[in-house]
Amino acid sequence: MRENAFRKATMIRAATPEDMPVILEIWRRAARTAPPFLPEDARQPAGETIPLRLPDCAIQVLDADGHVVGFAAMREDHLEALFVDPKAQGYGHGSELMARTMAVHDRITLRVHSRNVRAVSFYRRLGFHALDEAVDPLSGEPEILMIWSREGQCRPRASREDAPPEN
Repeated sequence: MRENAFRKATMIRAATPEDMPVILEIWRRAARTAPPFLPEDARQPAGETIPLRLPDCAIQVLDADGHVVGFAAMREDHLEALFVDPKAQGYGHGSELMARTMAVHDRITLRVHSRNVRAVSFYRRLGFHALDEAVDPLSGEPEILMIWSREGQCRPRASREDAPPEN
């Protein structure tokens, strides 16, 4: 696909069964560009691992000039996956997918690796806030549970520095 095809008109639509091979390939290609702190097995998900996270998900694909270049998979109010083909990154497709997702949900949660500064910053710019931290059992890396709410009821936890002085 020509590079400038990524800049052409886009359409977001519900995924079809015919889209699944492309969705899985986008996930695999994006995983190859995962942050280097992740162990190799976490950066190269096994083919059978990916589909296990997608059942029961509502998947929206972003179609640019007749080619699926990204997708968002939601399980109820939780974002299970957001991936854009590495060749199509930098054109606002991830933001476009999230804008559509946020338009149809009142609240969204997601998990992101703490050291993935680019992704954490992306979600913060969209209005997500840290809710909790845990360790990802697959990678052993710390991850942040983030939340966004249309009503803005979700606020970041106060750090010790933000807490009022004790009397």
